[in-house]
Amino acid sequence: MTHIDLLPARGRFGRHVEHDPRSLEYAHGVLPETAIRSVAWTRRTPVLDQGQLGSCCGNAGTGLLGTDSAGRSGLTSVEISVAAARASRGIFAPGVYAPDEDFAVRLYSLATILDSVPGHYPPTDTGSSGLGVAKALKALGLAHGYSHAFSLPALTSALQSGPVMIGIPWLNSMFDPDGDGRVVVDHASGVAGGHEIELNQYDASTGDYWITNSWGTSWGVDGRAYFTTPDLRWLLSQQGDVTIPAWTTAKAA
Repeated sequence: MTHIDLLPARGRFGRHVEHDPRSLEYAHGVLPETAIRSVAWTRRTPVLDQGQLGSCCGNAGTGLLGTDSAGRSGLTSVEISVAAARASRGIFAPGVYAPDEDFAVRLYSLATILDSVPGHYPPTDTGSSGLGVAKALKALGLAHGYSHAFSLPALTSALQSGPVMIGIPWLNSMFDPDGDGRVVVDHASGVAGGHEIELNQYDASTGDYWITNSWGTSWGVDGRAYFTTPDLRWLLSQQGDVTIPAWTTAKAA
């Protein structure tokens, strides 16, 4: 499994490729085509803005935490227990947190400790990965595990049960979506770096996949945009990754 993370604050990009073959043991299944429906998972957390910090993976994980999925409402507050605070290496204290930008930065910080990327934030803004954030969510007791989609059909199947986070290369053409929200994937525009984002909607009639970004509401359509099926398939083929946390229950404050 290839995991990508990025330092995606606009104007300052980087990219990590983190390989972990053990992820192949946790592959998400593929549903029959007849089982695929349009889905739009409600996000309870506002659109976040990471500013110039390379914390996209923490923002994506926080977005997932605050978004509905099958049998689970997105959290508007999170309780960190004493045990979870201890597992957080001092990044979280016991207490109640909103899934906001502060939480996203803390989650990112923990991910930089648990991933295989050299350096930790703070002080070094190293970036991390979807895998690192999944490990952080598990350490905090917010997820009991996670799986990975290794194809677009597997991603679409996972979306039937809830949102996912994707790590993809970010091209120069992708900074400014079209007026209707389409992300322009121009292969000739060059790779700026990469990005980790929440994907929480699929339109079966058009084949479009909608994301919620972490660059504030001025980006795209109120902070959201979509990829066409061919574009997303190509992006994932460029060493992209898909991470699907398996949520625990009774963690809302």
